[in-house]
Amino acid sequence: MRLLIDGDILTYKTCWAVQTEVGWDDGILTTATNLSELKAQANNMVQEWQNKLGDKETPIVICFSDRVNNFRRKIFPDYKQNRKGNKKPLGYNHLETYLKKNYHAHTIPQLEADDVLGILATDGAFKRNIIVSIDKDMLTIPCEYYNMDSEITEVIDEATADHMFFFQTLVGDSVDNYKGCPGIGPKKATELLLSKGVKWQTIIDAYDKAGLSEDHALVQARVARILRHNDYDYDKQEVKLWEPPRN
Repeated sequence: MRLLIDGDILTYKTCWAVQTEVGWDDGILTTATNLSELKAQANNMVQEWQNKLGDKETPIVICFSDRVNNFRRKIFPDYKQNRKGNKKPLGYNHLETYLKKNYHAHTIPQLEADDVLGILATDGAFKRNIIVSIDKDMLTIPCEYYNMDSEITEVIDEATADHMFFFQTLVGDSVDNYKGCPGIGPKKATELLLSKGVKWQTIIDAYDKAGLSEDHALVQARVARILRHNDYDYDKQEVKLWEPPRN
């Protein structure tokens, strides 16, 4: 068994948890972070997950995003542009550097941490992989998924993962700034996939009804797709863009 931890989320959560407010005599408020406390908090979290989900021999991989390049922006330039200018919490770079030096860390050029998690979880190298995250996008990966916040583990089979991928293609994701199919929210998307089937034709028909082409739908799907092992060419070091099954 192997634990696959979302390093981006681990770093964010730890930095926000440790950051404190400092009040000065002149009425000015600032924030401060103790780097030793920051590192200790992250180590404690990783150790807790290792003890709970495995044992002291369980391998751990902490996955990080490529913060410079993102293949999705080549497909859809507005991807995550709503986050432009958002500042990272105090100590973020320090903790990220520390985790990369002190743990088995993994980053793949142009990919987000989600994609690295998805690829490793489906690469067949270990009989069991448990992804540790809070991201709902992990529901689109066939894996065992432990939610850091709820502390619940789910086993997601391939059929469920495919259903959630198509669901995400329909509803979009406002946090990541892609809109999905106009007029379709979670309830309607669930109804469509249950009544019409988890198939590409269901997606085409929904977008066509909204006055949008299959090409538009395919862009949304490729942005929504969290990569699995077969979606990446290690020899060429490039993403194999998702193609809809024709059935």
